[in-house]
Amino acid sequence: MSNTKNLTYSLIKNHPEDAARVLEKVTPDSAATLLQAAPQNISLPVLCNMLPITGAQCLEKLNDTEIIVLLREIDTQTGASFLRYFNSGRREKLLTQLPPELIKAYKQLLSYPKETIGAWMNPCPLTLRAEMTCKDALEQIRRSNEKSITYIFIIGNNQRLVGYVEIVDILRADTATPLSKLVRPAVHHLQAQAKLAIQQEHIGWQKVTVLPVLNHRDKLVGAISYTVLQRALLEETGMPVLNPTEEIFVGATSTYWLGVSTLIQSLVNLIPNEHKEKKEL
Repeated sequence: MSNTKNLTYSLIKNHPEDAARVLEKVTPDSAATLLQAAPQNISLPVLCNMLPITGAQCLEKLNDTEIIVLLREIDTQTGASFLRYFNSGRREKLLTQLPPELIKAYKQLLSYPKETIGAWMNPCPLTLRAEMTCKDALEQIRRSNEKSITYIFIIGNNQRLVGYVEIVDILRADTATPLSKLVRPAVHHLQAQAKLAIQQEHIGWQKVTVLPVLNHRDKLVGAISYTVLQRALLEETGMPVLNPTEEIFVGATSTYWLGVSTLIQSLVNLIPNEHKEKKEL
């Protein structure tokens, strides 16, 4: 068991997307058991790469305390996509156990239909004021909970979008430089109510990898990355969104996929037995 476990955990850690595809094909009970048994730094990336409907089925097998821990760790877009598949009673019960700022973020995302941009955006992107200096901006960035920051959106009065600043420009500039000297116009943006399917070809993706999201009053309400958009489209269509170059390799990886699937399935089958043996002892 030990060798199989170590090898499988190593594979899952290095290839969470592949592991997610395999776990989507096993029963929710088995997938949940494996995710429970694996260390959190291994299980979380796999869970976040699963389709929302299968990820939700796994989460539903956990108790509320375990789910709350995970909802605090994963990004709110992913968490909201899972919670949509919970029955309303349990979803509301879980939300009441989260910190106020997370409750607000989750409720905002869940208020949009799942086929819209608003349902998948990051509702709390890092935003700063134009008059702030680079020194102060860096302090805000250090305090931020954002796991990956490339663009920082600059807002004016009433949450109106002024533009954006790239973090590399802040790092290169003098610490006393105001952000107003670095800000770039946000020429392209998405509407929160817009349908996902028609946004994949948006011209803005040719310029940046993250686009701001505005509401019907043109206020900044979030941001969405192209990666998240692809994940959302995968959920909507049930088919992966492949680039032309990726399609070339699909056939070549079939043998690899078989090996990954066999190894993970072996561990899934062994874990319940291991737990049962420990209980009997």
